[in-house]
Amino acid sequence: MLHILKHELRLIFREPRFWIPFIIPPVILAASQAIAVSRYGGEIMKGMEGYMMLLLGCLMAPMGAPLAADSFAGERERNSLELLQLSPIAPAKLFWGKLLAVIPFPIIFSLMTQGAYWLGHPEIPMVAAVASVLGALSAVLLVNSFTLSLSLKAKTVRSATQLSLFFVVPILLLVQLGHEIFLQSLLLPLMIFALSVVACLMMTFLGLRKFVSL
Repeated sequence: MLHILKHELRLIFREPRFWIPFIIPPVILAASQAIAVSRYGGEIMKGMEGYMMLLLGCLMAPMGAPLAADSFAGERERNSLELLQLSPIAPAKLFWGKLLAVIPFPIIFSLMTQGAYWLGHPEIPMVAAVASVLGALSAVLLVNSFTLSLSLKAKTVRSATQLSLFFVVPILLLVQLGHEIFLQSLLLPLMIFALSVVACLMMTFLGLRKFVSL
């Protein structure tokens, strides 16, 4: 499993295109916020800092979808999935190695961008900041585990990535419509995070069974 993990990480670091999506959301949000402040003054963003922090973290979730989609659909597209399954490494170790190489990236980038935003806006209450982090982690786990499951069935990376958008859009709509309630206390964020962990584990083990039976 460690060998597969190192191999996948080397491939990721060799491909700059995988890093580009993680840079786009913070740049766009920073530019749009700067434009709004320059036009209408700082008062327009007053009270919206918690929402922006939550949105920034959640936008990192779909940015990891190409990595998750490439895990198995990419191998199938390159005609190397069968060769991978014939290797002496147990299928379960192959699966976990690929999973552990994908999940950390959107989590790390989400925490980094949210942490940087919080440092730049210390007026964000602690409860709202922690709720934003929990919401972003929930989105990352759900989107990437769902995309990984799609990657096992899809024939191409493009189709797996595009199908993951059907899961991303509802999350962003929920952020838009329910951020005020979500950021008021930690009860709802903790409940959603717990459900996300359970859903992620379920999809992961179902994906493992699917991969072993291929």
